[in-house]
Order: sequence, then C-alpha cells, then structure tokens
Amino acid sequence: MDKIKVGVIGVGSMGKNHVRSYAALKNLCEFKGVYDLDQNSAKEIADSYGVKAYSSLTELMKDVDAVNIATPTTTHYNIAKKAIENDLHILLEKPITNTIEEAEDLLEAARKKALTVQVGHIERFNPAIQALPDLLQGEEIIAIDVKRMGPYDPRIDDTDVVQDLMIHDLDVVSSITPTSVNGVSSFGSIIKSKEHIDYAVSNLLMNNGIIATVTASRVTNKKVRKLTITTHNSYIELDYMQKKIVITNKSAFKDGGYSRENELEEVFNESEEPLKMQLSHFINSIENDTRPLINGSDGLEALKLTKIIQEQIYNNQEANNSFKKGEVK
Repeated sequence: MDKIKVGVIGVGSMGKNHVRSYAALKNLCEFKGVYDLDQNSAKEIADSYGVKAYSSLTELMKDVDAVNIATPTTTHYNIAKKAIENDLHILLEKPITNTIEEAEDLLEAARKKALTVQVGHIERFNPAIQALPDLLQGEEIIAIDVKRMGPYDPRIDDTDVVQDLMIHDLDVVSSITPTSVNGVSSFGSIIKSKEHIDYAVSNLLMNNGIIATVTASRVTNKKVRKLTITTHNSYIELDYMQKKIVITNKSAFKDGGYSRENELEEVFNESEEPLKMQLSHFINSIENDTRPLINGSDGLEALKLTKIIQEQIYNNQEANNSFKKGEVK
C-alpha cells in the first residue's frame, strides 16, 4: 500500500513544528512539501527538510492525499473548502474555523465525500490527559477546575485568550464529561491588549450536575497548566507541563480522627512528543478509515462553547463600560 502523501499549508511558528514532525514520520507518510504566502519562508523551510516549496495551493493539492492547515484561523474555511473539493483529508489547527457556520459547512461537505477531518487540540495527546479515562473509571465527578496561564506575548494580537488558550481546556473538559453544557457564566478583562480579552474565567454547569471552572490568562507572570478533578472518593491533580498526576484518596475515620491520606503520584514520560502522536494519529485514521480522537464535530463543539463565552464576556465589558459612564441604572 502506498504511503499517504501529506503537505503542510502555513509555515509560521506552529506550521514549522508540523513540518519538523512530518519529516520525522517518514515511516508513516510521504511528506511532499509546503506552501505559504511568504514564498521565501516556504522555500527556506522546504530546503532545510529536503522537500518542495509549492508556488500555489492548487499545485500542492494536486500532489497530496491530505493537507495540514496551520494558517491564521480566518483562512481555515477557504483553504479547507478547496481541499475538500480536491478530495483531500484535512488536519486543521484549532480552532476549526472562524465561525460556527463555516465549520458546519465544511463538515457537511467532508461527510458527503467521506473525508477525514481532524482538529489540532493537541492536549488530548498529552499522556497525562490520555491516562485520565482509566483513572476516572467508577469515580463520580463533582467538579473540575482548569488553569491555563502565562505571561503576555505581544506577538499574539489577532485573537483573545478564550480562542487562543481557553479553547484547549474546553475541549479537554468535554472529553472528560461527555455530556452537554446546561449553563455558562463568564467574565473577563482587557489588560494589555487594545481590544481583546487577556484574562477570562468561565463557569460551566453540565447536565449531569458537574461544575467546571476554566481560567485562562496571558497576563500572569508564571506559566501554569493545571487541571484538578474533585470526585466523591478522590482529589486528582494533573500538571500538563510535567505530565504528572497526583491522586489523593478520601480519608477514613480511625480512632475518632482521620487516618493519613493515601496519595499516589504518577509521572508519564511519553516516548514520543504529543505533536508527533497527533500527526501519526491523523495518518492512521486516514489509512484505517477510523474516527480521529478529535474529529470535526469535536472541534465544532469547542468552537460553539468558545463563541458563547466570548459573547458573554464582551457583553459584560460593554455593560461595565456603560455602568462607569452612568448609562446603566
């Protein structure tokens, strides 16, 4: 069987990592080359990996079976639609598209042609996150709390912290609690950006009663990537960066007092980085005609929740500004 031929579209900061990873997956796929509007950057990257720098999307799409789209979100729809028209499988960086309507149209078009659509929510390939389903077997979740925080990066000025950071954890929470969201309450602040939210907190109430609190910040002078889960029997602490889980089991009464808590720590040292795992999964999903771990529908659900949170926060911003001006009584 011939190997799947893949091309990368977009060689910015994320696209470069995709190129590096595909070049290391020669046993799984045939990495044909790259395309970018910046032809000089495309040629420089292509030359360094011994692949072709295509002069147009049309030229690249004629040469491959699948495309990896790592361009700005506003361009995802048009590029992915063209790929579907050329019967190509797609891996889209998150978020899937800029609007819900665009995502729905893409997924319907891909469904009609039985094409694979995978969305790049890479945290699902973090080995600690992948260990959670087994650890949660038999556990009744009460609450989830997630914090994704870090310093300000002036290079990211075209989106807010909800779409840039929080969306990762919205997807993770949905994977932990496969039930619909019954209520959302969100707040945020513009701190350093001109018009985009830099700090956001959203409380989600699930249909099964689970409460999830998701915090995202790009104005915190420490990088934090942590998730905690409270169950009836345990307290589970997960560190995304250290790929570590600490489980504290419920204390038991003993001689009129509490016995010592039973604490278990496990560190997951993956043999392969999450990005390579993600791309390998994409190739295998195409070859085996199986559902990707994060398919287009998952990406759409994360986008829908992102839009709800953004709308709430920006409406609150408007209300707060009006209140300061004395326009709200």
